[in-house]
Amino acid sequence: MKNRIFKSTTFKLIVLVIVVVLSLISSTLLFNNQIDKLKNQIDKLYFGNFVPIVKLRIISDNYQKIITCRTLKYFCDFKSEQDIITQEWDYYFNTYKTDDERIVVEAINEQIIDAFKSNKLHKFKNVRKRIEFLVDYETKVAFKQRKVFIEEYKQMKNSLFYSNVLILVLAFVLIAYIIIQVIKKDNQLRILNKKYKIDSITDGLTKLYNRKYFDNIFDNMPFIANANNWQCAFIMIDIDFFKQYNDTYGHDKGDETLIKVANILKSYFDRQYEFVFRLGGEEFGVVLFDINDKIVEDCLKDINKKVTDAKIEHKNSKILDIVSISIGAVIYEPNTYISANKLYKKADECLYASKQNGRNQYNLIKGTFK
Repeated sequence: MKNRIFKSTTFKLIVLVIVVVLSLISSTLLFNNQIDKLKNQIDKLYFGNFVPIVKLRIISDNYQKIITCRTLKYFCDFKSEQDIITQEWDYYFNTYKTDDERIVVEAINEQIIDAFKSNKLHKFKNVRKRIEFLVDYETKVAFKQRKVFIEEYKQMKNSLFYSNVLILVLAFVLIAYIIIQVIKKDNQLRILNKKYKIDSITDGLTKLYNRKYFDNIFDNMPFIANANNWQCAFIMIDIDFFKQYNDTYGHDKGDETLIKVANILKSYFDRQYEFVFRLGGEEFGVVLFDINDKIVEDCLKDINKKVTDAKIEHKNSKILDIVSISIGAVIYEPNTYISANKLYKKADECLYASKQNGRNQYNLIKGTFK
């Protein structure tokens, strides 16, 4: 049963769905993780915006040193401060600037050059104010850029998240639809297969088991009886004067009568280990497992009476004006090792004896026989 489930198309499709869903979920989580990493990287870039600010702070601090010195005395040695200012300013000056920023920076650059040439205190102070202006400007720009990025990042992340959810839902709906269709087809095939199996062992007219299935069951009856230490019985039933019935009422009516008799047998032998067959024409067979002598005799009496109690008209019968049956039966004792062919022959002999003795009766062989 388990192997059948694991090999079924439905099980494989369910596994496929689980794998696809898990893959989509994993890709969503991984993608979100990569987005977070991207944010961290952009944050680093944001902090990189503070590098110009640091440079400008160094320039401002060195200008303050020059201003302090020039306030105290006219002649100052600020060669080292000038070198630092020149170096840091070159870095800042050569970084990317918009057109508007470039105009401002170039104006300040000229002021720096002029201040060192003229060596006047008020010019140093003026340049320092412009440097402080740049520090404030760069700080505001950095915060503004980060704020814009954070908003765009949130929108992008939400968009990606909902897109992934939508894809996941659509994929699930599509896969579910495919699975439903496959399951329907699978069920249809299973029903057709089951119907085919039933049809292959069932008589088309009476819906009893057919001769092919009888051969399979009956051939194994001795082995089953021996293995379980069961008494078993085989019963042969023949409708009396059925040829005359067909000649009188026609084959359509004959088929109706076959069905009625079959239904009587099927409704009577409806317990476990009881099998009813149409052997051919108007002949029926019954195989009973795990019984005893009294049960078999009671069954033979009952079915004989039930058929006559049905009062199916048969005006050309030579014994009654209704349909009747003749029966031959044999009981198999376990571990007597009599072949199925021998049992069939004995049951047929009993049926023949019932017909010879006047019909509408049964003959039964009990016990061991050779």
